[in-house]
Amino acid sequence: KQWYQRRVAITAGDDVPNVTEHNKQNFYKVFGIIIENNAQWSMNKNVPTLGTEIDEIDYVNDFYNFWYDFKSWREYSYLDEEERDKADCKEERRYLDKLNKQERIRRKKEEMTRMRQLVDNCYACDPRIKAFNEDRKKRKVEAKLAKQEAYKQEQEALRLQKEEEERIRQEEEQKRIQLEKEKADAEKVERQKQNKLLKGERKKVRDCVKNNNYFCTKDDNIVKSMENLDLLLQALTIDDFRKLNAINKNVDQFTKLYNSFMTSHLEAQETKTKENLVKAKQSQDLHKDQSISSDKFSTQDIALLVKAVKIHPPGTVNRWNTIADYLNQHSTVCSTYVSKDIIQKVKNLQSREGDDLKSKTNEQAYNNFENSQKSRIGDGVNAVGGLSTKDTMNSTLIDDKKDKEKKKKLAWSAEEQKLLEEGLKKFPQSVGPQRWDNIAKLVATRSKKDCMRRYKDLVEQIKAKKAKQ
Repeated sequence: KQWYQRRVAITAGDDVPNVTEHNKQNFYKVFGIIIENNAQWSMNKNVPTLGTEIDEIDYVNDFYNFWYDFKSWREYSYLDEEERDKADCKEERRYLDKLNKQERIRRKKEEMTRMRQLVDNCYACDPRIKAFNEDRKKRKVEAKLAKQEAYKQEQEALRLQKEEEERIRQEEEQKRIQLEKEKADAEKVERQKQNKLLKGERKKVRDCVKNNNYFCTKDDNIVKSMENLDLLLQALTIDDFRKLNAINKNVDQFTKLYNSFMTSHLEAQETKTKENLVKAKQSQDLHKDQSISSDKFSTQDIALLVKAVKIHPPGTVNRWNTIADYLNQHSTVCSTYVSKDIIQKVKNLQSREGDDLKSKTNEQAYNNFENSQKSRIGDGVNAVGGLSTKDTMNSTLIDDKKDKEKKKKLAWSAEEQKLLEEGLKKFPQSVGPQRWDNIAKLVATRSKKDCMRRYKDLVEQIKAKKAKQ
């Protein structure tokens, strides 16, 4: 009986209340007794109690910090299942002690797990923690709202400041515009006043010169003198007019001063004319150099240039140098073209001759062909029974066309095919524009166009076979 009472007293606080709504509502009553019963196992004698609902957050935090780090002196020797006194020998006693020690360690771990679960459930049911968390959230929300309000006030202050600065800027701008307008009006009035004075002074000088017959001894020079007078009156200033008008009653002094002004004006005009002539000559020489550079291109070279521009489109590496090399290789007129000449000619064609270039080239090609046919025909009109030159040319064209079609239809021999294949291997694409010329020389019996046409036909046949497969 005594052992049972002792056992009940020891295990009275081993219960762990669950997290329920009932335990939350009766928190202090349910968990207060359990905390007091477990306080007896603490190695530290200053054990904080559960407290009341009026406790501060610091006390509650200290309470949970203590119980989460709870150190118990409780040991479970009284629950040993093995009695070492009944052992027969020393080895058996040691073995029984080992079993009892392991069991005590297991029970100690279970006890610590139970204490941790007890504190967790107590923390979860504690109304003070809930109140503190709600208060913390409330303060956080209030701080956030206060921060947002402060930001709004700051933005509003910035907006008002910007509006004030904009208003001040607009006022200053209006003042500036008003001042500029007033200044312009004042300058206009002053200019009108000066023009009026200048007009009066100019009229006095003109009348004085006119009264003295423009200071001419011969009537033939009056027109020239009148023209010089008009130019001089436009060049003189108000001070010059006042000097002349101040002595207009003294004819000799007026004539002397007037002639000095006229001489200075004529010298200035002559200097200006010479400068203009020098500039015009320089411009003419520059234009002449450009025209000389442009005249290097014959009609055949222009056709080659158009073809080269199509072969080497924009984006080609060293495009203009490549086009210049192409013209130097194929031109029969000039072989000293450089990229600068090509660029200048292309610009000229685009600006002036681009629209009619194709028609001019075609027309020139037709004229050359017509002249060649005329030279071949000669005086053959009588030999063909009185046919006209045009009819004879048409028949010749038809015959030439038939001859070309016959040449196209001629089959390639095995020897020619072999030479063509050797030429393709010997002269790869890296050779450049002269590749097909070299291949035609190697084949000998076929022209450049025949070799190119044969190569294209073979490529198409190979592609067709691959497509069928």
